[in-house]
Amino acid sequence: MKVSLGKSIRRLIICGLLVIAVVLGVGVSAYGGRGDLPAAQNAVSRQAEAGKALPLLSKNNPPAAPVQDLTPAAAGHAAGKPQKPHISVLSAKESTTAPEPSGQAKQKRVVYLTFDDGPSAVTPRVLSILQQQGVKATFFMLGEQAAGRPELVKAVYEQGHAIGNHTYNHNYHDLYSGFTEFWRQIKQTEETVREITGIRPQLVRAPGGTFDHFDNTYFELLKQAGYTVMDWTVDSGDSRRRGVPAAEILRNSAADLTSPSVVLLLHDGSGHEQSAKALPAIIERYKAAGYEFGLLDEQSEPVQFRVSGKAAALHRAKPSDAWVTANIVPNAALITPGKALALEVGGVEARLKPGEYRLQDGQYVVPLRATVERLGGQVGWNAEARSGTAVWNGCSLTLDTAKQEIGILRKDGSEEFRPASVQLIDSALWVPLRTLLEAAGHPSVEARVNADERSVKAA
Repeated sequence: MKVSLGKSIRRLIICGLLVIAVVLGVGVSAYGGRGDLPAAQNAVSRQAEAGKALPLLSKNNPPAAPVQDLTPAAAGHAAGKPQKPHISVLSAKESTTAPEPSGQAKQKRVVYLTFDDGPSAVTPRVLSILQQQGVKATFFMLGEQAAGRPELVKAVYEQGHAIGNHTYNHNYHDLYSGFTEFWRQIKQTEETVREITGIRPQLVRAPGGTFDHFDNTYFELLKQAGYTVMDWTVDSGDSRRRGVPAAEILRNSAADLTSPSVVLLLHDGSGHEQSAKALPAIIERYKAAGYEFGLLDEQSEPVQFRVSGKAAALHRAKPSDAWVTANIVPNAALITPGKALALEVGGVEARLKPGEYRLQDGQYVVPLRATVERLGGQVGWNAEARSGTAVWNGCSLTLDTAKQEIGILRKDGSEEFRPASVQLIDSALWVPLRTLLEAAGHPSVEARVNADERSVKAA
């Protein structure tokens, strides 16, 4: 009896252990073999651990790696018209998506925001957003719009954005009937911008892009004349039809966040309020993906569409050799820039392009707003007193055009007034650079000139 009872007890113990093992096995299997959180929670957890931005609570903000979920109208457009091919140097330099070797620095990513067809009533909203976000952009302006809104052209220029040439009236029939008409409009817009800002834009963007519009003559003569033609790599789709909603503009703009260099096409012309509405989210998407925001200039590597068979088949007449000699050849000398002025002030670096500063009596004379804001200060304007103010390096400066002096209020409460040549030129205040630096407590250290640029360094 004792032996039989002992055997029974052992059998019960063995059965119990088997039951426990089965239950534990089922539980581990149900949670992925590791006892982790359920799958839905685990996905969010992994995103957070990786430092990825989680989607905001808005239908306009899909997840950080969005799927191109186009509306039927937009999907039809994408299916019916393939992406325009590029012959861009930028595209040729794009890297593969293979993972980087361990310990290797991540490749720098740059996005260039570009706005066409302005300035318009939409432009102030765009400028406000760019200023709030600390981002610069390139504005390809129409000459007739610039002529009607010179105050907005000045605002774009003085806030440190780049200005490009988008022809005068955007009329395809005129512009693509032959090169000489395209040239006439480029020069007309150039003169309009020069009269307002003092600079001649060297960046050119063709209305509608160069694809199906430019033949080799357009490309070759513009390059020979000293201009840089710039298309785009990403189309926001904000001009595909009237009233494209901000959500769709955002999806198109941020559909691919893997390219090392992006030239994004947007519009600030009349009727593009939705583009301005989408802009903050577009900027946030690119920031979250690790992009820096670049500014296009004439030194930027051109992004250009190839010459299509349709454009080549037009067989437009080329300008005569005499016309090229009279117009194209001297133009390069006219717009080829002099030396830029590189500033290093209190450890902050900024750059004034040729045309953005002047040499008078052996002194650099600079625009107050462009110079101070690029070096980290703030500038204001008192229209009644015709004087400008600058808050910079702990000082409050008042530049008085009537009294020809600079008032200095330092952070210790002390005041001082110094004579200064303060000029009001085209609604912008200009002042000698040395005078401005010394008034703000940045004594000049050295000034140099080399083959490439002029430079001023101040403590």
